Amino acid sequence: MSGERAFSRLLLAPITLVYLLFLIAPISFFLAMSLFRYDAFELYIPTLTGENFARLVTDGYYRDIILRTLKIAFLTAAFSLLLGYPLAYFLARTKTIWRGVLMFLVIAPLMSGVIVRTYGWIILLGSEGALNRALLWTGVIAEPLKLLNTEGAVLVALVHILMPYMVFPLFSSLASQDPDVERAAGTLGAGRIRTFFEVTLPLSKAGIAMGSALVFTLAAGAVVTPALLGGKNVQMLGQQIYDLVLSTLNWPLASAIAFVLVACQFVIIGLYFRTGKAKAGVV
Repeated sequence: MSGERAFSRLLLAPITLVYLLFLIAPISFFLAMSLFRYDAFELYIPTLTGENFARLVTDGYYRDIILRTLKIAFLTAAFSLLLGYPLAYFLARTKTIWRGVLMFLVIAPLMSGVIVRTYGWIILLGSEGALNRALLWTGVIAEPLKLLNTEGAVLVALVHILMPYMVFPLFSSLASQDPDVERAAGTLGAGRIRTFFEVTLPLSKAGIAMGSALVFTLAAGAVVTPALLGGKNVQMLGQQIYDLVLSTLNWPLASAIAFVLVACQFVIIGLYFRTGKAKAGVV
């Protein structure tokens, strides 16, 4: 038994080392940096202070950025779920020979870079873009709409870019369900709508939690899409960290913001695992 335990630890050693070097060590580094005092000439002074975190709470500018990031990340996860669940349900239940092709079409956007897909939305939503031209041509509007540099543009693009990360956990959860359970519910008199809400949907909670956690964390840390589609009007935490590190060179404040972002993401992931334990009956 001790030999098996030693072998298990040996197998876990490489991934443990990777996590220590590339996750725990960087997080520990910028946590320590976030407690240092900023200096314009030396970047930071190793004097412990809580002013960086206090600034995030007391300064309305940074407080708004945190709230905006959480709002956009939550809405991205919510809309991805609303749009992705029917698609995942169809893919999990369909018996068509084109199922593989449909699965490929879902994953195909991931084969192009985020910048490429974001610029595609710039072409669509710009003042001279395809959407404004179509609305002008049909007479729906008299002048181009301001669609870029808005939270709506960032939200739409993030939902499109992150949709596969919602669909595949949902598909896995739905495809693993025993179809006899739904047939049994129908045999007992439940209609299709009642079967869905009382059988199918509860059994897919693990996929919903996983997809929501993935999309939320990826949206909260997005940099390129908010920068290109939101500009200075829609600042998010990822952009702010980038600007503070490379432009302002305020590494302590950037580290504090990064720690807040990572903490929010860990909370979401922690809630996901807690949901999984509750489903398994583990306290």
